[in-house]
Amino acid sequence: MDLWGKITQIRGHEVTVSVSDLDELERLISFLKRNELTEQPQAIIEVKDERKASRIQVKKAYAIMNDIADWTGYSPYEVKDLMKSFWVSETGEPYFSFGNTDMTTAREFISFLLNFAMQHHVPLRKPGLEVNDDLDTYMVMSLMHRSCVICGEHADIHHIDTVGMGNDRTQIDHREHRLIALCREHHNLAHNLGWPTFSAVYHVKGMYLKSPQLQRLGLMSQKRLEEIDNDQ
Repeated sequence: MDLWGKITQIRGHEVTVSVSDLDELERLISFLKRNELTEQPQAIIEVKDERKASRIQVKKAYAIMNDIADWTGYSPYEVKDLMKSFWVSETGEPYFSFGNTDMTTAREFISFLLNFAMQHHVPLRKPGLEVNDDLDTYMVMSLMHRSCVICGEHADIHHIDTVGMGNDRTQIDHREHRLIALCREHHNLAHNLGWPTFSAVYHVKGMYLKSPQLQRLGLMSQKRLEEIDNDQ
């Protein structure tokens, strides 16, 4: 569940969050009781960057939307309105204007646009590596769509961490390996240059994927995940 509130104090490793109103607090208490969570539940605090969206972010968003407009045949204005409507429908976030939106919303919307472009194979004038505003999210999306992080062509899943000679890739725990989506050309280049040099030249990184993501990619089955977890 999500709660609205503000961080009111940070002391050592303790973070105090004050919810916005009593209704929020009652929702939290009801949630804990309903799920019989007697111990301290885990939580993730997402801090929103409320600074105004930068001009660079706006330029990136419009660059992607213009490419989508060329691909669909709609006008840029129509695409902007459609993509914002899709964003509202999928995320539940309110409709926004670039003139007054915050940096976090702009960053997430750019990732949303890139995901749409990768999903539908929309040709981009500038590579996703150049117009993304959240490198981690972009790297994971590229893996899930098997889209090369450098050029956008169809990609293989490249293991950055050596699997090892003689090891069966169908049996290893891919959760313990950093992965990156690279086309055959850039895959070979990464091998020839070596990962540290390749990473420094292209400013890319490997990502650890979660179990559901690995299953979607066909890298691990539920059965194999359970076997590994039971052994451990």
